[in-house]
Amino acid sequence: MALATGLLCLGLRWTADPMTAAELRDCAYAAGAGVLGAMVLTRSTGVRLTVEHLVTFSPFGRRERRIRWADVSGIDVRRTFGVSSVNISLVTGERLTLPAPMSFLDRRFDGRVGELARWWETHRH
Repeated sequence: MALATGLLCLGLRWTADPMTAAELRDCAYAAGAGVLGAMVLTRSTGVRLTVEHLVTFSPFGRRERRIRWADVSGIDVRRTFGVSSVNISLVTGERLTLPAPMSFLDRRFDGRVGELARWWETHRH
């Protein structure tokens, strides 16, 4: 969200005729804040793999969910607007999109999905 806001501000400023030094400085601050925000937020969400559970956590660890491997019935990758994310199907019929990995900011996305699938295969029994 912060990255999108910074880029939007930069785009809006770029269309102005001509851009003053103050506007250019504001654009640089907005873009920097967007990049820093994206870096902080992406490191604060994700999953942790344990022998018994797949643990998902939200920004700054405020909410955590433990899902037993035996309760996972499937793992697949879904692509939306050019960004791939991981969906987990549970035996209850619930589908859950994991907060990470996500292909937009993770160059090792495919490897992480493979690791997640291997953990599920190994620990689901």
